[in-house]
Amino acid sequence: MPSRFRCLLAILFLFLSQGVYAQHSHGRRNTIEIEHDTIPAHDQILEVAPKDLIIRFNDYLRLIKLTLKVEDREMIDIGFQFSPAASRVFIQGLPELAAAEYYTAEWAALNAENVMVYGFFCFSFGPDARVPTSIINSRVIPTGPTFGFE
Repeated sequence: MPSRFRCLLAILFLFLSQGVYAQHSHGRRNTIEIEHDTIPAHDQILEVAPKDLIIRFNDYLRLIKLTLKVEDREMIDIGFQFSPAASRVFIQGLPELAAAEYYTAEWAALNAENVMVYGFFCFSFGPDARVPTSIINSRVIPTGPTFGFE
């Protein structure tokens, strides 16, 4: 019995050792805290469609991704172009946006040490606009596979 116990402890030690942990955490994202503000703000309801997306960070970063989706489904070409120059403020002009329940902007950036941080923000606009996360949270998520027109 003691030899089984020692064997179990050795296996447990291997799984908890830093070498194994480092392999599994390689490429991990959002390992740094970055303060940021967006315009529009997350969950903001606007009277009219925004002309720009603005992201402000508390540190210099390189923005490597900025996308905009209609209701998390359809990607819109907003003309984002990666620039290797680091900045604290990024402004992306938008095409004219059609009426929709909400829009989701997703972004990713690298700091000076090439550590990635990413996030998203949602907004809606118009006279009948609702808070985007209330729309998202009200959706029924299937508990299993669905087939046909169920």
